[in-house]
Amino acid sequence: MSAAHEITLMGREFRIRTEDDPEHVQALAEYVNGKLEELTGGMGNVVSQQVLLMATLNLADELFKIRAEHERLTERIRTTSRTLLSRIAG
Repeated sequence: MSAAHEITLMGREFRIRTEDDPEHVQALAEYVNGKLEELTGGMGNVVSQQVLLMATLNLADELFKIRAEHERLTERIRTTSRTLLSRIAG
């Protein structure tokens, strides 16, 4: 069942409904705020639409890199598993 959670993004309060754990939701908000601060150099609430778009691109880049690494590791596990199974069977 979803619950309402209060978070702060860019100094503004938001109320969101989700089934996620409140600590997880807060961690996400802190992570996004950290990315925005990196891009603005800690200039407070001076966050333009351009900065928000750059933060979005940075987060998408991280996601794509993590997905690629996940795929690489999954394939490595498959290859190692096949090798081990063939040694056991052979």
